[in-house]
Amino acid sequence: MIYPKRPRKKRRQRHAKSIFIQAPGTCYLCELEGDYSQKYTELHHIFDGPNRRISEANGLTVRLCLKHHREGKEAVHNNAEKMRLLQRTAQTKFEENHSRKEFMRLIGRNYLE
Repeated sequence: MIYPKRPRKKRRQRHAKSIFIQAPGTCYLCELEGDYSQKYTELHHIFDGPNRRISEANGLTVRLCLKHHREGKEAVHNNAEKMRLLQRTAQTKFEENHSRKEFMRLIGRNYLE
């Protein structure tokens, strides 16, 4: 080729800091239960599917241990009640600084009613 194409740089999206207050290296659900023994945590996007990028951009993420994230009956990916708890909590936290109308525009669903 006479005029080779320049390699494109991948655009990095800046992710907002989580709106949940957590001690470093602790699971959010373990903290609610009073257990601080878990050290390994994974990032969980509270609103998944098409809303995953919206969760990242608005800080709607939380750190969870393996037990509460992917493995076992208490994991949010296996337990709808735990998932709804996180979604309701996230909506409440989001609405402390924003309106419900903004939340509905972003996520498209109200989890508090």
